[in-house]
This record gives sequence, C-alpha cells and structure tokens, in this order.
Amino acid sequence: MSSVFRAFNPVHRRWWILGSLWTLYASFGLVAGSLAPLLSDIRIDLNMSHASMGAALGAWPFVYLAVSTFAGKFLDRYGIQVGLTLGAVLIGVSGLLRAAAQSGLGLWLAVAVFGLGGPFISIGAPKLVTEWFSSEERGLAVGLYSTASSLGAITALVVADPLRALTGHWRWVMIIFGSISLISGLAWVAVSSSNPSKKNIESIDEPHDGLWRDPAVQRILFLAFMIFFVGHALSGWMPEMLHTGPWSTRGAAWLTAGGIAVGVIGSLIIPSRVKAHKRPQVLILMFAAMAVAVWALMASSQTPQIFAVAVIGIVRVSSVPMAMLLLMSSRSVPDARMGVAGGLFFTAGELGGVSGPWIIGVARQNSADFGSSVTILSVVAVLSAFACWRFWKSGFLQDA
Repeated sequence: MSSVFRAFNPVHRRWWILGSLWTLYASFGLVAGSLAPLLSDIRIDLNMSHASMGAALGAWPFVYLAVSTFAGKFLDRYGIQVGLTLGAVLIGVSGLLRAAAQSGLGLWLAVAVFGLGGPFISIGAPKLVTEWFSSEERGLAVGLYSTASSLGAITALVVADPLRALTGHWRWVMIIFGSISLISGLAWVAVSSSNPSKKNIESIDEPHDGLWRDPAVQRILFLAFMIFFVGHALSGWMPEMLHTGPWSTRGAAWLTAGGIAVGVIGSLIIPSRVKAHKRPQVLILMFAAMAVAVWALMASSQTPQIFAVAVIGIVRVSSVPMAMLLLMSSRSVPDARMGVAGGLFFTAGELGGVSGPWIIGVARQNSADFGSSVTILSVVAVLSAFACWRFWKSGFLQDA
C-alpha cells in the first residue's frame, strides 16, 4: 500500500502526510471528548460518584505533563513516523480500555493511558510541519491540522449519544472511537513509510537540553501557559457563565460550541494569512480583544455575548497555532530540535490548562458571581499581549 503513496511526487506526498496527520489529531479529539456526552450513563453503570468521575476525567492531563518532555526527545531521536504511530496506538488502546472498564479505577487507568499517547500527537504535529513544509507554507499547514482536534471533539459531542442508542450500550461507542484511532494509525504508517526527513534527525547528545533557558523560548513558554490557562478555563466554565445570565443550559452549550466552530474557521484563515514577522502584532491585537470580550460574559443581554463568544472562540482556537508558529520561526529553535521545543511548549501549556479551571473555580466559589473570575481572565489576556510585545521586540526570526 505504501508504494501507492510513493508514486506521488514530493509536492503531493507532503499533503497526503498532512492529511494523515489531520486524521490522527481528529482521533485525538474524538477519544478525548468521548466521555463528556455519556457521563451519566457511564457513572451509573460503573457506580461512580461525581468526585470519582471528575478524578477520571482529569487523569490524562497529569500524565500528559509527565510524559511531554520525554515524548519530545523521543520524537527527535526516533522520528515522527515511529512517534506518531505510538501515539495513535496508545490513544486507540485508551478508547478500548474505557470500554472494558468495570470500576472507577479501571476508567481512571484507561483515561490515563490517553495521557501517554496524546503528547506524541500534539508534539509530533509541529515537528512534522517543520520537516515537510517550507517556512512559507507552515502557517497554512499548522492552521489546517489545528482544526482537527476541535472537529474531533465536536464530532464526539454530536454522535456519541446517537451511537449509544444505536448500539445499545456506551461501551460500543468507546470501542468504535478507539478503533478509529487505531485505523488512523495504520493509515499513517502506510502514508509515511517513505519519510525523507531522516536527515533532520541529529545526535541527541548535542547540547540542546538547555533550550528552555533561552529568553525567547521562555517568553513563548510563558505565552503557552497563559493561552492554555484561558482556553481550558473557558472550556470548562463558559457555559456556566452564560447560564447565570440570559441563556438556558442548552442555549449556553450551543453558544459555546458555536464559538468553537467560529474559532475553527479563524484557525483556517489567520495562521496561513499572517506573515511571520507580523504574528506577534496580530497576537497582541487578539489578546487585547479577548481582554475586553470576556467582560461581555457578565452582560445581561444576549447580543453582546454572541459577539463576545465569537471573538473568544477565534482567539482560543487560533492562538495555539500562532504561538507554535512563533516557536518554529524563532532563531533559538533549530528544526531538528522541534520535538524538544514542542515538548516544553505543551508542558508549559498543560500546566496552565490544569491550573486555569481550578483557579477560576476557586475565584467563583469565593465571590457572589463570576466577576472576579472574569477579572482574572482579562488580566491573563493582557499579560499574554505583553509577552507577545516582548517577543516582537526581541528580534526572533531565524532569518532576521
């Protein structure tokens, strides 16, 4: 089967490679989002409390944090073909283990396995782009693959319950989603079998482990922390913020999903259209807009909230690929060490992703409304804009 893909010239082959990566990342989102629409059925079937279910849902980010740096080094040493295949297998196994879970502990372990595989996909994706695409094409490539996880998660939200009704049990949904990840892994092996990027794999003994000490890299890691802080916090709390205002529970959920959909469209356009030297300025404008837009979540009228959720959706979904492109274009990050750099990026990001929802929850619990929570989100957006300004002034481009 791999000979079919070798028949394409290199120009066509790299788009096949990107398409296969897209299916891997979509499977990532599909399995990651598989539990949310079926929580009640799973919790009752496994006789789990709300607290134990919450612990299971939070299992993979902590494992992800522990594995990210190792995954980056693994990808730099052994290459993206092996690393992405391993990621797809572990994510697929996580889905199948969820179907086999007989207790809360079993479900926790199954979700934790996802944290082992996830870093290989999210870190391998930007490394693939640096190896297969020129600097002029990387914006488009990153924008395209960045839509996959969101669309996979949206698909899980839409089809999980109908599949449960069709198959008769939630376990079959987990089997189907896990199998899709394994099939996407097989497709990746076939498409990537003739990988011309081995020339980029250097000796791991070279002194790049101090990459995190570089000031430009540190600014990007700080930015990653802030982006994931806001993104994960709003992912968990935005529906509740809207529901405390003029929206019903269903209306708040649909509006939040609509904001993500608008963000996906933005991710297709913004990273590919913005020139490398303009990315920090565009990010400054985006975070400034978010710093203002989050205050509309406290409004009593639906109209400003609709516009605000659209703005927030664009910033949430587009800021991650834009920040990753900053990392790719930095003179401090050679292409051959994009794995290590990506590992640092997602480690910093997931630290923000874990702490954001918790800090916003604590702020809400200790105040009468979401006013203090919105203040924190607005301040974080301003700090993100400041980090982009500092990065802009640092002379960051590889060819500067």
